[in-house]
Order: sequence, then C-alpha cells, then structure tokens
Amino acid sequence: MKTFSIITLTLLFICFSLTLHAQEKQGRVMRPNSRGIGKCSVIGQAPIKVIYALNANDINDEHTYLDSQVLLIGKGLSKLYSRFLELNDSLHDDFIKQNPNANSMPRICFSGGRNSQYWSEYQFTDIYSANGIYTCYATMPWAMERYNAFYTEPMYQQHWTLSDEQLSILGYDCQKATCLWRGRTFEAWFTTKIPTRLGPWIFGGLPGLILKIYDKDHLYTWEAVEIKSGNFPIIKSEYKGFVKDTREHVYKLQVAANRDHLRTAGARDYQSGQLKSKPYPYEPLEKE
Repeated sequence: MKTFSIITLTLLFICFSLTLHAQEKQGRVMRPNSRGIGKCSVIGQAPIKVIYALNANDINDEHTYLDSQVLLIGKGLSKLYSRFLELNDSLHDDFIKQNPNANSMPRICFSGGRNSQYWSEYQFTDIYSANGIYTCYATMPWAMERYNAFYTEPMYQQHWTLSDEQLSILGYDCQKATCLWRGRTFEAWFTTKIPTRLGPWIFGGLPGLILKIYDKDHLYTWEAVEIKSGNFPIIKSEYKGFVKDTREHVYKLQVAANRDHLRTAGARDYQSGQLKSKPYPYEPLEKE
C-alpha cells in the first residue's frame, strides 16, 4: 500500500511538472499600451456569436483563461477578436472621457484572465474572413509597435481526416477530426448543427462549426463556452499605422519576441550600449 502511494504521488508530480512546463512555454512579453477603440466602422452583421476560452485552466472560471475570444459569424464575413482586449479598450476610452486632464493612465484598465500583464500574439491578433481570404491584424508588444502589421492568407488550409468518435460540447453532438498542419497534429471537435466551416484562430474547412480544438501536446486549446443567436455588428477598427506584411515575416518577429523580447525590441543597456537580452522558453502554435 505504501509502495502504491509513493508511485501514485510520483506519477502525479511528473504530470504536474509536464503541465507546468508546457504552460511556461508561452513567453513573458510586455503588452503594449492600450490604444482604445478608436475610429471604427460596421462592415456587416452576424447572427451567430461564439465565445471561446483559450488555454483555460478551469473552463468554468474565465480568470484562468489565457484569453476569452469572440467569433462573429456573418453571411460571407466573420471576425475573431479578444473579448478581454475589447473590454480593456472600452475602459481605456471611458477613463479618457472621465479624466481629460490626466497626465497618465493605467497600463491595464481591465485585467482579464491570467497573465494579463503579458502580450500574446494569439490575443493581440484580429482576424477577418471574406471571399476565401483571412486578413490578420497583428498588434506587436511594447517597444515593437513600429512593426504593427496586417497580412492575408487563404482560408481552409487544413486537410482533415474524420473520425467516428463523438463528444458533447454545450449540448451539441460533435464529431472528431484530425490534421497535420504547420508542423503540429491537431484534433478538432465540430458540430454539423451549426453549418459553417469556421472555427477559432484560422482553423476551418470542416462541415460544421469547430467547438474545440487542440494540438496533440495540449500547448494550445480553444473551447467554446457560449453560443449566442442575435444580430451582432461586425466592427472593423481603423488600425492606424499598421503596414502590409507577410505572414512569414510577422511570424518570425512574434516568435523572436516571445523568446527574447528585449533583444528583439532593440533594448540597450544605458551604460554599455550593448543589446539587452533575457531569453525565455517558448513553443509557438505553428512550427513553420
């Protein structure tokens, strides 16, 4: 009995260590200052609104999410964005209105989720889809705002293999599908009850909405926590200062920032003039 307990505790410790190790490989990068909502325009309407939890430690507690993300599904048009950042930008604008003479303002007005002081490219990217094309607006971290950019890529790039496995998510019967994409194997659960080929991030192409998806190492997981019907405006920001770029270049900058933000941003020591460096382990969603 004692031997069994020791083995059990050892296995639990190993599992916990592996989980912690995976969580630690998400970078520690300073988030940029809040820019507020700014100028924007309504570009469409969405009858379906899906809210996803990104990397939730507890699916029932949004304070444990890395991010809460919204997918608005319209007719031939969609938008994916961070709900936490939307709330933060709204509070930023409210602060400015209520304190017009303020010399400074809080860096983070709304601390949603865990690691809210840090930047993540999966949170700071707005993704629009239309006419078979994704347009991604990538906001860079603090001291790298000069690299804010947008790029395009074709939709439905994943080639899926369907399985007979079933799972219920939010009361919807879901079917399993797998794919190998950009160096990782992904498992997705989709429902044909919501006939759209969309999903979180730039995952899609299945005969139904993706409600849950994760890589086989469980470094990144999106899971739907709420689905709403209504008439939701799809709003597009001005994205002032964003320049056209390629996915490959933006990807390299994002990975470099996660692995060594100070060096990538060009920070230098005040006395020596040498580039500062503080490496950090990081595993991106896409390996290529």
